[in-house]
Amino acid sequence: MIAHIPDEDLLPKEEIVLRISQALEQKLPFCMVRIGDGENFVLAQDSVYTMEHTLGQLWVKVANQGRKGIRFPNIPFRDQMVEAIREADIVGVLAKNDKEIRAHPTHKRHLTNQIFDYFQLEPKALCNATVNRELLYHKPFWEMLREREARVALVSRWAGSAKQRLIRPPYNLKVAFSLPFERNQMMEETLNFLGEHKDEYDIVLASCGVNAVVLSHQVKKRFDKIGIDFGIASQIISSVKL
Repeated sequence: MIAHIPDEDLLPKEEIVLRISQALEQKLPFCMVRIGDGENFVLAQDSVYTMEHTLGQLWVKVANQGRKGIRFPNIPFRDQMVEAIREADIVGVLAKNDKEIRAHPTHKRHLTNQIFDYFQLEPKALCNATVNRELLYHKPFWEMLREREARVALVSRWAGSAKQRLIRPPYNLKVAFSLPFERNQMMEETLNFLGEHKDEYDIVLASCGVNAVVLSHQVKKRFDKIGIDFGIASQIISSVKL
């Protein structure tokens, strides 16, 4: 069970880069998703938590003010997220004593464990949910994308500015296009575009909050491409020093 998996058994970033590289080389469908406190609240709806308890959480209240890209209640989205975790190649979970994410300890790994038990989720492989931040500063990740000549699609509120950074040194990536994404209602429109242009990209880096979990999975499921939940990385990419 996930509750008994020690942090040292989570996949290191080097192994994650290798698996993405192999998927690119062999043109295999692949996705990596990550579960933090926001995703926990989506998953906890009417499962581990009552809906009343879920709606009382501060993160959820902020979300219902239109500031998290999702509004509650949303059971259909919860179920899509469960499917994404079940079918993902790698699932990121927070370390047991995570100090990076600013959230109450009971809303982090402890809640993820309860949720995974409830839905009987046993991911194929686990990594640290903060791996996206690690990859930002991990030169081999960017070198791998460049050497594989990967055509990258960016999906994010900051996709345009991230593209301008990534097509220049030291990254020099092939960015096929960038798509703005700010709220859950943009999901189908975005996926339709990705489907219509699936011959133009190899990998999608999705930085759109909790929506990135479902979007990354759908990229794999619908289009046989690589979907990576890249979290806040697109927002801070312009400040990265390699």
